[in-house]
Amino acid sequence: MPLWETPFWIGDREFTADDLCLIETIVREFKNLSRTELAATVCENLPWKAPNGRVKVNGCLLLLERMEKEGLIVLPPRRANVVGSICNLESPPLPATEIRSSLSRLRPITVEPVPYEENRVWNATVATYHPLGFQRPFGAHQRYWIYSRADGENRILGALLFAAPAKALADRDRWIGWSAAERRRYLYRIVGNSRFLILPGVEVPHLASHVLKLALRRLRGDWSQRYGYAPSLVETFVTPPHKGTCYRAANWLYIGESGRTRYSKKNRPNGPVRMIFVCPLVRNWREELCAPTPVPNEEGDWGA
Repeated sequence: MPLWETPFWIGDREFTADDLCLIETIVREFKNLSRTELAATVCENLPWKAPNGRVKVNGCLLLLERMEKEGLIVLPPRRANVVGSICNLESPPLPATEIRSSLSRLRPITVEPVPYEENRVWNATVATYHPLGFQRPFGAHQRYWIYSRADGENRILGALLFAAPAKALADRDRWIGWSAAERRRYLYRIVGNSRFLILPGVEVPHLASHVLKLALRRLRGDWSQRYGYAPSLVETFVTPPHKGTCYRAANWLYIGESGRTRYSKKNRPNGPVRMIFVCPLVRNWREELCAPTPVPNEEGDWGA
């Protein structure tokens, strides 16, 4: 029998004791499958899919690894990812450029999704120039290029990445009004702005805040088209002595501090204190992040 307390929520799906039993059976009966193949099989049989019909393989892999860590299942050994190693071959970054101009002379400015064939260039560019470097994102994410389209030219000015949010933040969760159960259920509706890069040599007053506004205008639509649901809130972190000036200018809200986002105090006892900024993407964001758990009515149907 499963050792976890059920039911529990991951994103928008509730998991029951029967679901865990099915997962245990699939892992036990299909020992020759790779971990990714197991996750896809589990998703198809539960079923566990995004609103756009795609199976949630990445989320399922995390669940399987957690179950293995707690002794519920034994996964097959990890296999070398040949495709992944090919995709991670080095690629030269975009060259630094000297652009000193007013924002009006560079308009129109656009923020556009990075085509798949340009991912390696984007990765190398952010890894080379961003102070935090770059690590391949897991789960839902979206890369963007920042363009100037002035005078018929297409000049790249920088890059953005939106990806997974912090798993738990005391100040954020308190500001939203989340219980622990609500956080586990609705965390997927928050997106983190994990990288924001203006290329070295680009000195344009007010460009950063303008880019942030442009990005958030399209983020819900791009995310919905790619993953089948729309996020409600965006978060980011700013490490002092930086003050988050561009985020404040773009109407993001400062809501508190955190020193340890994804890591425990035990693992990072001296982590830097970082400022938390958020920006709602819709007016009813709080209702979307705190919707009540559905309960069965007298007829056995599930409702609000």
